[in-house]
Amino acid sequence: MKQKTDFKPFKVGTVFNKVKGGPYSVKPKLNYVKIRYPSRLNVMAIDPSKIATNQNLVYTPGEIILKVKIYKTVSVKINRTGKISITPSSKRLSLVRHSAILMQKALNFKEGLEIDVDNKSELRHVGLGSSSGLIAAVACAVNELFGRPISPTNLVQYLAQNHGEEIDNSPKLINPVQCIGGSAAAGLFKGSFIILAGQSRVIQSMNLDNTYKIMIGIPKDFVELDSKVLLEKELSVINKFINCGKKYGPAIAYRVLHKVLPAMVEGDLKTIGDLVFDYRFKMGSIKNCSYTYPKLVKLTNRLSFLKTRGFVDMLSISSVGPAIFAVAKDLKICREAFEKENLNIYITKPENNVYQVLEKK
Repeated sequence: MKQKTDFKPFKVGTVFNKVKGGPYSVKPKLNYVKIRYPSRLNVMAIDPSKIATNQNLVYTPGEIILKVKIYKTVSVKINRTGKISITPSSKRLSLVRHSAILMQKALNFKEGLEIDVDNKSELRHVGLGSSSGLIAAVACAVNELFGRPISPTNLVQYLAQNHGEEIDNSPKLINPVQCIGGSAAAGLFKGSFIILAGQSRVIQSMNLDNTYKIMIGIPKDFVELDSKVLLEKELSVINKFINCGKKYGPAIAYRVLHKVLPAMVEGDLKTIGDLVFDYRFKMGSIKNCSYTYPKLVKLTNRLSFLKTRGFVDMLSISSVGPAIFAVAKDLKICREAFEKENLNIYITKPENNVYQVLEKK
């Protein structure tokens, strides 16, 4: 297949990069499985310039994620028709089908699948990885059904490098939106904080004590946009990401190596939060991401005191926003500030575990 270097939509189920560790030829180990899959917050990129060019859907900016106890559930059942069927109650059918076809092509199975997804309450396109998390959840359920033949390391990379996001009213096409692998890593690797580097490779993780709480705020006046519109807006400001990476990428990488990695070994959240704050608030990241919500810069500037005055250990937007999140053991002052800014508030906890099998037969 010709290398894809543009950002034009592609057909659901298209494989641009083959799974590693194969070829696979598998038979079902289970007839039915139901899993619960966690969500992730994208804390920061390590080199944002690397999201700017499409090298056949391979992106290498690296990222830090925070896994949280916000879940979707996926059930998959074997059928003998050879067809993929998805329940009408499942939302975002093109992404569910894309994931199922990716796994069918990776594992070379002939059986059909009946898939049900409970994702009715998820928040789309606000920075919580709803699209990549949905694809990863379905893929993990299918992989579980066949005995987990694809390793976590290879499955994260395979899903990241064949990622797409749905286009409203276009069920057979999806957009080649940049994916680094954080949502797949969230379900497949232990630890609340996870660092990915290179081609979507997990290099470090850290558990976070359950005494910590995570507050997520989303502006009440935010209007959800289709992924096609968001991609067009992002491409219009992509030079800002390139310039940010060129200017700050080496310094960020140095601090990740000599500050963040040791802090993760020591469980030092504040030090990790210091780099995150500098990247988001001082290196232009929030400004670059404000195409999702024009009020983002002023809003986050008004909230910045939460970190500078030590009320929270970490304050950031997630991905390109507009979701804003804070991590602390006591969120009283944070809640007051979020409420004052007219944000919808969600409080959750860190998740240190991988996806959970709820039922199997």
